[in-house]
Amino acid sequence: MDVFQKKSLRTQLSREISLLAEDAFDRSRHFGGRIHRLILAEQEHLSLWVPVFIGMGIALYFSLSREPYFGWSLLFLGFALACSFMMRNRGGGVHFAIALTCVALGLSAAQARSMSVAAPSLQDEIVGAQIEGQLLSASGDRQGGTRLLVTPTHISGLDLNSLPAQVRLKVRQDHAELWPGDNISVRVMLWPPAEPVAPGAFDFARQSWFRQLGATGITLSAPTIHHNDERTPWTVVQNHLRERITRRVIAAMSIETGPVAAAMMTGQRHAISEDVEQNLRDAGLAHILAISGLHMALFAGTLFWLVRAGLSLVPRLALRYPLKKWAAAVALLGAFSYLLLSGMSVTAQRAFIMAALMFLAILIDRPAISLRNVALAAVLILLTKPESLLEPGFQMSFAAVTALIAVYQNRELQLLRFREEATGLSGVAKFALIYVATLALTSLVAGTATAPFAAFHFNRIAVYGIVGNLLAMPIVGMVIMPAALIAYLLMPLGLEAPALWVMDFGLSAVLTIAQEVGSWEGAIIYAPSFSITALTLVTLGGLCLALLRTKLRYAGCLIIAAGWALSTSSQSPDILVEGDAKLVAVRLQEGMYAWSGAIPKYARETWLRRSGYAPDTDVRAQLMMCDEVGCVARGRVIVALARTAAAIMDDCSRADILIAFIPIRGALRRACDAQLVIDRFDIARNGAHAIYLNPEDPSQVERVETVREWRGVRPWTRYASEP
Repeated sequence: MDVFQKKSLRTQLSREISLLAEDAFDRSRHFGGRIHRLILAEQEHLSLWVPVFIGMGIALYFSLSREPYFGWSLLFLGFALACSFMMRNRGGGVHFAIALTCVALGLSAAQARSMSVAAPSLQDEIVGAQIEGQLLSASGDRQGGTRLLVTPTHISGLDLNSLPAQVRLKVRQDHAELWPGDNISVRVMLWPPAEPVAPGAFDFARQSWFRQLGATGITLSAPTIHHNDERTPWTVVQNHLRERITRRVIAAMSIETGPVAAAMMTGQRHAISEDVEQNLRDAGLAHILAISGLHMALFAGTLFWLVRAGLSLVPRLALRYPLKKWAAAVALLGAFSYLLLSGMSVTAQRAFIMAALMFLAILIDRPAISLRNVALAAVLILLTKPESLLEPGFQMSFAAVTALIAVYQNRELQLLRFREEATGLSGVAKFALIYVATLALTSLVAGTATAPFAAFHFNRIAVYGIVGNLLAMPIVGMVIMPAALIAYLLMPLGLEAPALWVMDFGLSAVLTIAQEVGSWEGAIIYAPSFSITALTLVTLGGLCLALLRTKLRYAGCLIIAAGWALSTSSQSPDILVEGDAKLVAVRLQEGMYAWSGAIPKYARETWLRRSGYAPDTDVRAQLMMCDEVGCVARGRVIVALARTAAAIMDDCSRADILIAFIPIRGALRRACDAQLVIDRFDIARNGAHAIYLNPEDPSQVERVETVREWRGVRPWTRYASEP
């Protein structure tokens, strides 16, 4: 090939590359233009993302390893507000500024809430202390004891400035009847709020901080009741009324159905037996125990229908007055009363806000149910109780209601057409068919939406939940909740017994269904723990599918797939060390754990559950070889547990990992040949340990995670004052 031919070939190639580049540029401009048009089409619904960005700010606050300076949080909020003001007329820039403002607002709200609930917490165990105070609540539990919540006025050994705001006690001694508002004195054993039993596990101390619960304990004697001369706070009056209703309901019903009925009417769940609660979980029916949108809708909806139907029987009223609005006003008042009697949990608050918006919409002739109402409810809860973002109840409740409204908004016209065509006998049959189909769709959508959160928090998924809900929910909706409403209305007259009998009958059927469905083989799938990043991706993908209206929504499928792939690649710890050094678990070659001799129940069950095993798995066959000086586990590495100095000297030369229940100092620690040494000081300083081995070389430690590293130094940690 001569020079001219080579030059011609280069020119031709250059022209083709240029044409390809121009074509690619035109395609990218066209694609970018389509994306821009889709984003513009979503502007009408951008307000639905306000609670999402507020939640991001709250999540940012709780993810920090140290408490930020509050002035910086306010400065961040001021900067974001200034950006929003300056960009108010600059197209897409204002949306970014508003999103940044929502993030800053969530961060500031979370920190302000943490500062507002600050109260002393117990730092060390106290044995034999005398406590005096007023009962905030007193309720029976499933073991036959009594659970007390006390506002202490005196604890021996503590000055007034160190008194916890609230103390939770468990009473097992025989005692006189206790009621909220009673002043008591009792000798107790107290502990600080419990730390997580593993990195990433539930943080009871953080929850206690926001509930101002500074200590937990048990009584060492029966409480003594003293005369109360003080003015009773409204919270105590409310709890007193709830407890009276709870005891009347339990006394009038069977030993199994009574506590469940009390949970549905007053939110008091402590007396439900463990077997009943487990059956309901396995059948996917545990949601009936938490007062939520289902209960509020059935309660307030039944009241709305009864009032409207009753007033319609009077022709003069029916023809002259807006009875629908009157019924909505009465139902709104009833929903608020139900909220107060239910204990005002986060799910109940969300349900009330949704119900209130629905009835207010009826009063002002507006659409009753929409995703904007859900967004407004989320904003109100997140700004008043930012910590609720981390609670399973908040996450599962909003996931379910968002998914259901997003689905049914697209089916609204079809259901309206069906109602128009549903007449006569064929109409009744069609109505029954659509009711079953709607119930099945509701169970499927709600179950799918809440499954990632159930797997993340509880490591379990109810496989036959849709079957359990199909069989049980018609009974709940048509028998149990209407009977509960009638029982409430008749209770001031002492005539609630017939309504509670109906409720007892319905609950007996529901518990039978739960026991049957929960006993089917494979009813529960246990999932190992996965990262918060995976859950965040799945949540973001679900929000895209629910909140977006254009083809951009399908990007949510890709985000969900990425989150699911990340969740399946999670690695369970190979060695776990409990924070009190009472329990150690070492993964064997077969995948199960070998356990040290002392097995605290809660820590063991939590570790099994987070590793993807049933919490009631029998561990007796996998106990380590132990004697009076220590234990040895031979898995992929040799792990030694030493209880004495002599055992440490022996184990240092043969163990890959040494866990000592006594301190190891100075030359002894430096001379130890084990690749990893954890002593009593390490455990006391850093809490529970999770040790991961290298998957490619299981004889080597890849990383060590601790509870302290995971939690950071925050107001609710016992080392918050440390530098």
